[in-house]
Amino acid sequence: MSLRTSAAIAACKVTHKVMRMLGRTARALPGMIALVIDPKVIDELSRGHKTITITGTNGKTTTTHIVQQAVINTYGTAAYDPSSTNLEQGIATTLCLDSSVGGKRKSDWAVIECDEGSSKTILPAMHPQVMVVTNLYRDQVDRYTSWTTARDYIIKAAQSSPETTLVLNADCQVTASIADAVDNKVIWFGVECPVYDEGIADFDESVTCVECGAELTFTHRTFAHLGNYTCPSCGRTHHEPSIACTKIENQREKSCTLTLRIDGEEHVVEANIRAGYDVYNAVAAVAGLLATGMPKDDVFRALGRFTHAAHRFEVFDLDGTRTRLLLMKNTAGCNQLINMVVSEGNLPNHLVCLLGAEIMDGITTDWIQDVRWEKLCNADTQVIVGGPKYEDMRDRLLRAGVAPENIRVQTDYAALVNDIAAIKEPVNVIANCSTIEALRLELVKKYQPVDYWSE
Repeated sequence: MSLRTSAAIAACKVTHKVMRMLGRTARALPGMIALVIDPKVIDELSRGHKTITITGTNGKTTTTHIVQQAVINTYGTAAYDPSSTNLEQGIATTLCLDSSVGGKRKSDWAVIECDEGSSKTILPAMHPQVMVVTNLYRDQVDRYTSWTTARDYIIKAAQSSPETTLVLNADCQVTASIADAVDNKVIWFGVECPVYDEGIADFDESVTCVECGAELTFTHRTFAHLGNYTCPSCGRTHHEPSIACTKIENQREKSCTLTLRIDGEEHVVEANIRAGYDVYNAVAAVAGLLATGMPKDDVFRALGRFTHAAHRFEVFDLDGTRTRLLLMKNTAGCNQLINMVVSEGNLPNHLVCLLGAEIMDGITTDWIQDVRWEKLCNADTQVIVGGPKYEDMRDRLLRAGVAPENIRVQTDYAALVNDIAAIKEPVNVIANCSTIEALRLELVKKYQPVDYWSE
């Protein structure tokens, strides 16, 4: 190992330690410094790792956490980022922290969540054994200007690493079209049963073919643009998945029973996930883990033991007020959160809706206009809005029918924690990345002293 790489590792570790002492998350800056010292530090520290990367628009964090927990349960340890920082600098931090200054790694495995845009640099650097692509939606239009922008980044990434097995969502025509442009081995996964009760599934009014622009037809559709599709014009059609969910039973607050068909054989598996869109994440994780060669029993055991990442259905008890954090990132994902809440029964009496527009969020907030807030709210819903873009959030909820006198503004996160605690009824917090992170930091200070970045 070169002196430059060793210096990069040392600088990363020192920066990380100092930032953690200051109470900072310490995932991006340490890796940024390491990459300045040695731009090839990711390449160097990836050599010899058994690596699985997970990318896609929605679900990559949950899928990554299922995978990393399975790897740790089965093999003892893994290099991964508990805070889900998925750009190059965060990945560099993960690898540096898993290595000694001399380059000796702690873990044989690396489980890497990767931003779609970053995949074009991460794959040629890491050459993972497996890359899972969860799905591709319209997301962060300032970065991904069309359906296919992120797809084209992933195609470029896969072409640079032809030995990587791709695990692709057969139900997502945009994701599936990656296979047309690469020579990599492909494993297909999908969902062949309803994921919500009848009447609350979310379908785009129409979905046009990525190849020719004609409207697709569906024999089965789960939600949004996902399902068993065919283009009547050019003939593009759904791939038969080798790993699929065929039945969802025993739906509970935090778990359900899945029937999985794997290479023609059915397996009944307990999954510590909610029904709904998380079923796709579970099936993606199963497909990715099996692609690495992990035994089925170990994979199934991991599903039953899974615990969500921070911000994903995390529940805090604020002096008797049950407060649930729900992360929204784009129109389709937020609509699925709303479907989930609606499926639980009565509409919530209290909501907190936080909106920011930082780089991690995407700098435009226009996407909230197409979210079906009307399904979640009525005139009597009590709502607190906050975040730098609270005015956009308030205006959209007013158009959804919430009475003006029932919407109040709170932009101070510490004060917001106190406001929520005073409600004394269950509260759902729906917020995007920067705002949910800021709120959670205040929650951790008062109600949960051990946070999820602790090493």
